[in-house]
Amino acid sequence: MHVTVLLADLSSHASAALALEMLDAANRLAVPAEPFSVHVASLEGQPVRNALGRSMAVDGALSGIERTDLVIIPGFLFTLRDALPTFGNYRSWLRRQHEQGAVIASMCTATFMLAHAGLLDGVEATTHWAFADLFRRKFPKVRLEDQRILCERGRIISSAGASSVVDMMLHIIRRFASRELAQQCSSFLLLDGVRTSQSVYVTWSMPRGHADSAIFKVQDWMEEHFEKPCKIDDIATRFGFGERNFKRRFKEATGYSPLEYLQTLRLEKAKQLLETTRLCFDSITDRVGYEDSNSFRRLFCQRVGISPSVFRKRFLKTAPPDQAASPI
Repeated sequence: MHVTVLLADLSSHASAALALEMLDAANRLAVPAEPFSVHVASLEGQPVRNALGRSMAVDGALSGIERTDLVIIPGFLFTLRDALPTFGNYRSWLRRQHEQGAVIASMCTATFMLAHAGLLDGVEATTHWAFADLFRRKFPKVRLEDQRILCERGRIISSAGASSVVDMMLHIIRRFASRELAQQCSSFLLLDGVRTSQSVYVTWSMPRGHADSAIFKVQDWMEEHFEKPCKIDDIATRFGFGERNFKRRFKEATGYSPLEYLQTLRLEKAKQLLETTRLCFDSITDRVGYEDSNSFRRLFCQRVGISPSVFRKRFLKTAPPDQAASPI
């Protein structure tokens, strides 16, 4: 099949290089014939300047490609805001290829390019978790699934953060070549299988992009007192709100209900304690303001996507030497 790797100014060098390496590995390991004919293209056929300011060579211009089977677009992890104004330049070519039957695959924040082209309206898609709120504001018609590593709908494949290029490329090799070839590439390149969720990697910061000064005060108070038992109606009363008005106003300002916000604060603190201490989960539960460790464990699994014990094994940093290991 004919594959076009679309390189744009400020795109990620690592994502582009890894995609090309994995396609090359698939071609080298495939028997008897190479499954992918790869063409690297830029808007005008000139080398592009990547996110590191270095030049990336291409084979030609997009205009020289009348028809392709698959388009792969590397993302713009740290350069998205600078690259956004240029995305309109790719709209007509992307739409024409999709109308002609091409599958279009975006890495990381290249999802913004597809949304700008109008290819994602009403379609499930994902992007890097750190840009999910911006994406929702700019493209409210897209059904964003920002907890997921991969989405595929209507000949559109989207992937999440930078390292998810591996997940997407393994998916592409499996989908367009064979499962066996994808497994060969995974083993030969020492890669894990395709992941499904990016929620485990999300780090949350308090949403402050609003102008409601009264809700700012509530947020500050909740951040300082989240570990103490508290009820939402008590918080509303403390700050002079009626309960219904408080819930509505808090949601409008932050995008979270007060309960969701409080739960997220507690989850982030629990993740921090799992990463930096060897406290048992019962102690962590108590420190973040929950009484029932079983119900908090269920909430953790639901929101983070893995159990506390798996999270600790994956992310535990060096804990103080006087802290003995404790069971989760």
